[in-house]
Amino acid sequence: MKRFWLIGVFVIIMIFTAIYGASAASSSKKVTVAMTYVPNVQFAPWYVAAEKGFFKAEGLNVDFDYRMDIDALPLVASGRIDFAIAGGDQVITARSHDIPVVYLATLYAKFPPTIIALAKSRIKTPADLKGKKIGLPLYGTNLLATKAILNKAGISERDVQLIDVGYTQISSLISGKVDAVVGFANNEAQILTTEGYPINQIDSWRYFPLVGHGLITGKTTVTENPKMVQSMVRATIRGMQYSLAHPAEAYAICLKYVPDISKDTVGLQKKILNSSMELWENTYTQRYGLGMSDPQTWLESERLMHQYGLIEKETPVRDLLELKFIPKRK
Repeated sequence: MKRFWLIGVFVIIMIFTAIYGASAASSSKKVTVAMTYVPNVQFAPWYVAAEKGFFKAEGLNVDFDYRMDIDALPLVASGRIDFAIAGGDQVITARSHDIPVVYLATLYAKFPPTIIALAKSRIKTPADLKGKKIGLPLYGTNLLATKAILNKAGISERDVQLIDVGYTQISSLISGKVDAVVGFANNEAQILTTEGYPINQIDSWRYFPLVGHGLITGKTTVTENPKMVQSMVRATIRGMQYSLAHPAEAYAICLKYVPDISKDTVGLQKKILNSSMELWENTYTQRYGLGMSDPQTWLESERLMHQYGLIEKETPVRDLLELKFIPKRK
């Protein structure tokens, strides 16, 4: 009799657990994050947050949407997509066109674009670019970085040739179509070195502070659903912290989210992830906390973009940033 009583208690517990679990799952908030790129190890913080249960702990059921960034910001501003991963320059441009998006936490504390040249070219400094052909997509983050580097070095754009090569930087450089290209330190530079090409880099963050990619949302979302925003930011920061503390495990988690990464026999993707992590921190985040973004950097970014004619008007920095959701440093 006692045995049947114990079995009955066990069954009741199992039923209660199943009902509670289903209830908890149904109560989780469904949110969408526009990644603005293809699946990539650079999104490790969010993959880690999903795999380690950081989203679940915050009551979030997150869907990764890999649409490109051309339409992501308007969709986020309108609330049709909850969050996006986008560049600070993209946020500034959107706000200059009255698209109400805000920046919540930084991923790349160091501005990742770099000017890359083959070592045999002997291009090592901005001064060495005079009279040279520079290949890049003639818009967005790469163009801003190029203009800022040249300006900082006192080089006129008339002293170089900016060639639109789209996103064929690597083949354009190797084939000799251009003398240097603009790419990301954690992407094109890693690909070239892995393929055996000695290179020189002119890293943008060594010349000026500009705002890199981070987590954004719409202004209305912040106003109407601050708890969801707080949860997303907390999970994001936890994902970054865990990845930095456990890089090997973070890479292993990326294997589940990035197609064909398991075929990476030369370790390129691991190099990309490790070099990406090096960009997540700078002196400002080391002082104020991971994810923080210096308002002064935003001010300088806007001034440069306005000076170069990339935006028609500037937006008060207080309207661009919503950093209050980042957990306080202990």
